[in-house]
Amino acid sequence: MLSKKTFFATFLTLGFVIKIVSEFIHEVCGHGVFVLLFGGKIRSVYISVLWPYELSYIKWSLPNDVGSVQMAWLYGGGIFACLLTSFVIQFILFWKKKFTWPWTMALFWLAFWTLLNSAGYLIIGGLVPFGDIAKLISLGVFTAYSSLLCGLFLFAAGFISFSWILRKVFMKVYSLKKASFAVSLFWLIIPLLVIMIIVSPERGLGWSYLPLSFIPFFLSIALEYSLFLSKQEAYENPNEIS
Repeated sequence: MLSKKTFFATFLTLGFVIKIVSEFIHEVCGHGVFVLLFGGKIRSVYISVLWPYELSYIKWSLPNDVGSVQMAWLYGGGIFACLLTSFVIQFILFWKKKFTWPWTMALFWLAFWTLLNSAGYLIIGGLVPFGDIAKLISLGVFTAYSSLLCGLFLFAAGFISFSWILRKVFMKVYSLKKASFAVSLFWLIIPLLVIMIIVSPERGLGWSYLPLSFIPFFLSIALEYSLFLSKQEAYENPNEIS
């Protein structure tokens, strides 16, 4: 029988390790691939284990004939690579059922971090333009408003998908009721990450945005109860239904 301690130790360890992998995908598989595709050279890569408090980065050199469209792909490459990775993995997790729990857990974290990397970048960059988003805004690819809306839409889609996947993961060791509660608790990761962003000297996000980061947690509680727990209670107590 699967130990709960083993389960959650693996869950947390994979979460940290795969967060670093998602940063590699953003910088190297995203930006780096387009640098090489457009005839440039990668000069250095730094992958931060402290993201989102500290940003990862890649430095490159480019030919003189690189135009604005190519620069847009270069700066947007990290977001594009992460989104592609996340959506492919989510599709696989939805349609392929026979993964062992460690593989399901690892794929969940990779899909989660790569989507959060992109959606979070778009949301925070829409509020306080920085990094790739600031460059994309200057190139006319986004406005601050469109970046924010795009990020919110992507996060909302991921919120629904990840809650469904994560509930199945937690039901390996818990009942539906406890698994649903664990899903809601998971979304407290968003306020934690927002605090790291607020205290980061690399960005200027204010503390006034922190309360908004609790919305996924409270929304998850409402959805888990209305969609799953209330039906389970009705099934367990049919005589109480009027």
